[in-house]
Amino acid sequence: MTTSLSGSFTGDSTSIHRLVGEVQRHEVPVYRCSPTLANRALSAALAEDVGRLDPSGPDSVFATDPRRAAGDPVPFLPKSRLWTRGEQRIAIERFARVVADGELTSGPAIAEFEDALAEFLAVPHAVATSSGTDALIIALRAVGVSHGDEVIMPANSFAATENAVWACGATPVLVDIDPVSHTLDPALVETAITPSTRAILPVHLYGRFADVPGLAEIARRHGLGLVEDACQAIGVTGVGQHSDAAALSFNPYKNFGLTGKAGAVVTRDGEIGASARRFAYHGFDPERKNVKEDAFGLNAKIDNSTAAVALGLLPRLTLNNYRRAFLAKRYIDALAELAADGTAILPAFTPDHAWHLFGVEVAVGREARAEIQERMRTIEAVETDIYYPVLTHRQQTPLHRKHFAHVALPLTERVHSRVLHLPLHNNLSLPEQDRVIEALHAAFRATAH
Repeated sequence: MTTSLSGSFTGDSTSIHRLVGEVQRHEVPVYRCSPTLANRALSAALAEDVGRLDPSGPDSVFATDPRRAAGDPVPFLPKSRLWTRGEQRIAIERFARVVADGELTSGPAIAEFEDALAEFLAVPHAVATSSGTDALIIALRAVGVSHGDEVIMPANSFAATENAVWACGATPVLVDIDPVSHTLDPALVETAITPSTRAILPVHLYGRFADVPGLAEIARRHGLGLVEDACQAIGVTGVGQHSDAAALSFNPYKNFGLTGKAGAVVTRDGEIGASARRFAYHGFDPERKNVKEDAFGLNAKIDNSTAAVALGLLPRLTLNNYRRAFLAKRYIDALAELAADGTAILPAFTPDHAWHLFGVEVAVGREARAEIQERMRTIEAVETDIYYPVLTHRQQTPLHRKHFAHVALPLTERVHSRVLHLPLHNNLSLPEQDRVIEALHAAFRATAH
């Protein structure tokens, strides 16, 4: 693989997007890499042997799995392969060290991880939490969301987004999405603002960055808080840069997953950061043990044991994001024929995406999607999934019926009825991906007749 003039590499989604194209063209420049801990493994590959970034190269960074036989089913998300064996060893060693020291809940790894995370995301404040859901609650509280308020959000998200709003005593106000990005449409957000609106809560769906700059302009004009649900979007360029705060998730199934539930609030605002830190730990003053500065708070700090594992795995974050981006581009290229004939709609390969999930829209709708999904499972032995099976306003609890019985979100509902998610995880191998591609083509051919 040839190299050219040097450039800078930060490890965010924009630089990773650029790198994927350079690797495909065999034109990777000599990079000056950001020294952040999250960038370490990918920086080493760029400095020592860029050929490893090519799936066809020797000692490639892409996964191989000797435990699988060639004809085995392709799972959507194999739990035993969320980490490589090397990553498993790191996690075990880090956890064992904390167990030996006895510093399981509080300890030095927390601050060290928070500092490394803040450095990678180029924000001054990071507060590591016990889950992404807690991070959302804490961030909303820190921008002033409380009982009786309204928070504008999309309906096509995991239940944690709405639950965080309910947990603050506020009410979700659901707004339709942009037809391309499938994230909140700023123009529709502005029409939904009422005197009770306190905050806007965009979701970076599947890892695609919402129009936060556009929403930030609206939030400033109306005096509203702006909190990003970035739980699927770690490493995406711009996260935390235009909002009051962003919430991240590190549960085991995310791009950067740990030994259990974990998350973080990141912010550029010192007061919001301080408020988040207090609320994450019982309202205590961080400088004085068991002395309350706020009336109440949660028990929602990350454990020192989890933070220690995070520090061990963080050096591989951008490398794993690179692998996901390369695999996403490979899907898009290999499925281009389906997009060209109008039978499927593919996501665009854009620099504002972490590729947490890869969704294909089946153009002819829900019944065809069900047939394609069943055929891939039973005949091709390839597992797919649908995120999320029930939209927020279609849940059937008394609370949901009370607030959302008359809510109509035509764009959200149309996309939701057609999207099908293909396997995409850090350790998906190329032979497995080839199986998925072949199975999807075969399923579309079968349903066309």
